[in-house]
Amino acid sequence: MQYQSNFQKFAYFTVKQSNQPILWIDQDGTILHVNDATCRLSGFDKNELEGAKVYDLHPDENIDTWKDQWSRLLEHKRLSFEKWQPTQRGPWLRVKVMQNLIEMDGKAYSVSIIEDKTEEYEMDKKIEESERRLATLMSNLPGMAYRCLRDENWTMEFVSEGCKKLTGYASEDLTWNRVLSYNSLIIPEDREMVKKEVGQKIKDRQPFEIKYRIRKPSGEIRWVWERGTAVPDDNDQLTAIEGFITDITDIKHAEQELIEKEQALRKLKNQLEEETIYLREEIKLNSNFEEIISRSDVFRKVLRQVEQVAATDSTVLIQGETGTGKELIARALHNNSDRSNRSLVTVNCAALPSEMIESELFGHEKGAFTGAYTKKTGRFELAHQGTIFLDEIGEMPMNLQTKILRVLQEGEFQRLGSSETIHVDTRVIAATNRDLEKAINKGEFREDLYYRLNVFPIKVPALRDRKEDIPLLINHFIKKYAAKTGRQIKETSQKVMDRLMDYDWPGNIRELENIIERAVILSNNGRITIGSWIPENKKMVQKTILTLEENERQHILRALKATNWRVSGEKGAAKLLDLKRTTLEARMKKLGITRPS
Repeated sequence: MQYQSNFQKFAYFTVKQSNQPILWIDQDGTILHVNDATCRLSGFDKNELEGAKVYDLHPDENIDTWKDQWSRLLEHKRLSFEKWQPTQRGPWLRVKVMQNLIEMDGKAYSVSIIEDKTEEYEMDKKIEESERRLATLMSNLPGMAYRCLRDENWTMEFVSEGCKKLTGYASEDLTWNRVLSYNSLIIPEDREMVKKEVGQKIKDRQPFEIKYRIRKPSGEIRWVWERGTAVPDDNDQLTAIEGFITDITDIKHAEQELIEKEQALRKLKNQLEEETIYLREEIKLNSNFEEIISRSDVFRKVLRQVEQVAATDSTVLIQGETGTGKELIARALHNNSDRSNRSLVTVNCAALPSEMIESELFGHEKGAFTGAYTKKTGRFELAHQGTIFLDEIGEMPMNLQTKILRVLQEGEFQRLGSSETIHVDTRVIAATNRDLEKAINKGEFREDLYYRLNVFPIKVPALRDRKEDIPLLINHFIKKYAAKTGRQIKETSQKVMDRLMDYDWPGNIRELENIIERAVILSNNGRITIGSWIPENKKMVQKTILTLEENERQHILRALKATNWRVSGEKGAAKLLDLKRTTLEARMKKLGITRPS
């Protein structure tokens, strides 16, 4: 009994002297005993607290909340929770309450130990807010902050939320190499460079800046810029790296665009210089035709074809006899195209020596062959974004036809003496006076090249098939050469005009122009009269040596004209020629016979 009395005294002394507020409360919520620490914390006197109901000290608590709390205490024997508690002086405190169930003399009591957590709570809130702001800042950064070990794989201890946008991986995927290491994201071609440059800066204990490429999960390659520094431990050993990585792909692309534009401008400058040189030479070889002169229906059809195809980039094959004006048609195609502000580069395949034509077309490097003292830009390169006209394509050597085909198919070639592939955007117009299908059968022309060239064929009619244009052309050439020679031509006799109209012009417009130039030189007293300059009997000679195919063509034309170009029916040309309609149509197609528009 004496022992129990001493123990109670000791317990009472311990509670009284404790710096922790302690309250004894019975099951009805009545405060039975408080120590001095409780009074100091709450601001109430001891006599104000003892005997009061504990729930009366809090505006949000009542008998029901106490009963609920007491019920839980009976169940768990011990409760621990935090709450805001008002004080006698007004301010609320954040307290931690530790309730313990004590049973004595058949009665149960709550012994509550109170801990003031106000300062700690405020500090935690500040830390939490600081961390929230830091997290917000990190998530809004246009990149990824990190801390990694200084090891082979750059093992990440921490990466910010910007990781997902930058790399395509979540931050937890890269932390501690859970999915893969950051080093694995760097493309293999850049890894050694990054390792070397970063390693040297860290060794010198200097911050580093570096640009390299990473590959995202989708396979997309992005440029990044990284800035970081090594972090020493307590022993001044560099064990970690901290830094920041951001995406600079758009900047790199902009830089590359500027470089490419500068290169393109430099190339354009060089090309324009080359074109200037070429055009000075071209002026000497320029067409004698200053304009297209025609009023014939058959030639009007050709001009409609030119108008239709000019605005496209389609390859055009112009076919026609020598002197019909194929180059004039090529110029009309170019001048009416979207490429008219760039050069039309002309190559006469028949006029160039076979050993020089490859160099002319594709260019050569200095020293590519004997006599190649300087680098030469080829005609295809000069025609970049313009048009190249390959006149007399039928005379192209077989060994070069393959290279021409490659340019048409791939838009690329190589200069002589160079392994560098040059890409060009060039429209190709070709012309020939040969029957390329016959040349293919003889093995003199590649069939695949023919089909590449013959995307849009234009047949230029011979002068004998557009005789209504002869008077117009005669007057045009008279004016041209009269001005050139300083002569005044006032009259051309009807006999001269009839003789020239009666002639079949095997040399076509070029022959007509040459003859009129001679007539102007030989003219007297401002008149052009019949003289030795007029070709004799060429029409009869021409008729006596017509091929079987031409005779057939003329025969079908006469039948068609006689039937007013009706092909079938009782009054049609097929009936007149004793042919099936399909047979006649097939012969007309083969011979190039079409009804005038």
